[in-house]
Amino acid sequence: MRRILIGLPILISACAAAPHSTPTSAAEVSVAAQTTPAATSELTQQEKYDTWKEDFITRAIAKGYDANLVRGFIGPAKLREDAIASNESQPEFVKPVWSYIENAMNTSRLNGGRGQLISQRAIFDRIDRDYGVDRHTLTAIWGLESAYGKIQGNYDAVSALSSFAFDGRRQSFGETQLFAMLDLLSDKKVRQEQLYSSWAGAMGMMQFIPSTFRDYAVDYNKDGNIDMWNSQEDALASAANYLSRFGWRTGEPIMAEVKLPAGFDYGLSDGRKIFVSEWAARGVTPYQGGGFTPAANMMEARLYMPGGAKGPTFLTFKNFDVVKRYNNSSSYVTGIASLASGLEGKRLITHPWPKGDKALTLDKKKNLQTALTALGFDTQGVDGQIGPNSRKAIRAWQAANNLPADGYVEQTLYKRIVNAAGMTP
Repeated sequence: MRRILIGLPILISACAAAPHSTPTSAAEVSVAAQTTPAATSELTQQEKYDTWKEDFITRAIAKGYDANLVRGFIGPAKLREDAIASNESQPEFVKPVWSYIENAMNTSRLNGGRGQLISQRAIFDRIDRDYGVDRHTLTAIWGLESAYGKIQGNYDAVSALSSFAFDGRRQSFGETQLFAMLDLLSDKKVRQEQLYSSWAGAMGMMQFIPSTFRDYAVDYNKDGNIDMWNSQEDALASAANYLSRFGWRTGEPIMAEVKLPAGFDYGLSDGRKIFVSEWAARGVTPYQGGGFTPAANMMEARLYMPGGAKGPTFLTFKNFDVVKRYNNSSSYVTGIASLASGLEGKRLITHPWPKGDKALTLDKKKNLQTALTALGFDTQGVDGQIGPNSRKAIRAWQAANNLPADGYVEQTLYKRIVNAAGMTP
């Protein structure tokens, strides 16, 4: 495989786990018929679920699905209130990126991945030829998603997703995925007894949700069944197909660690994408020294500073965005890239992380958003998710207060912002 090295070591990686693919259109997602409050108050949750199942059967048949298939599909499903509870809960703390990476890079996962790269070499050779997706990246995804197939979840996928479709904040998602499974069964791509998943409905070694399974999974061993639970060929090729379809670039890196010059404008970490040659003109250099290669200079990249000005700094490339289609988390992508690099015998990150910093709780993130908005730096909502709008507001506040505008907030800066707004930290 062609490799483009940027300066000294830059590692190639990618990933795919519980992909976020485009769901069925809203027009195709029906909302279950609602009974009156007076009637529902007299029914148990199980009775309401049974009524919902009958309604789903009627609507699915009206869509053209075979009646016997639909009844056999949804009839045996069980209400999984534990799945609903997991789906509704929000974690109080989110692990900092360095904790995520340390977990991704644990000894068991590294050793297991190295063994799989040897034992599955013939499969990887074929996938490399057919899809051009880096084998170390595919192995990293496999390891992070299911511990190389050992942990795939033991929920009946129909029960888990029908429970979501029946009740909770992701009813449209749950119903969309049920119809995707009906498509898979109608096309005889899978058998119903195979449909086991995590509590969230992600299936198999690569943890595809049903709509992603339907649209991107492949029968790579040509046996007439897409078996992502037991066939390494089908699972790995399906992940490669997914990444390839979203624009994976053979031989290009996911991300590369870099150094910034003194006096650098940290506001440039706002997500803008420019050519590496332009970053170099601003004084950005490979972390290990040297310069960028001519090929690298022609690639577009964003500046990524997950630990703020004190932590490691990266340039991220097209393949970073491709992997993020699999799981919409920059920490996830960084974990995949780190593990892939380790499996290749290289090191992605050298600069130390600011491990003394403590992550903000969900409530503190909401307080931060409220305080910034009150101070005139609108975060466009208060949801506890520090996304692009919140980071833009943080950078603006930092710049106004003569601080590095890196968009990064830890406990000390949090208290300063909240106090400035006259709020209690």
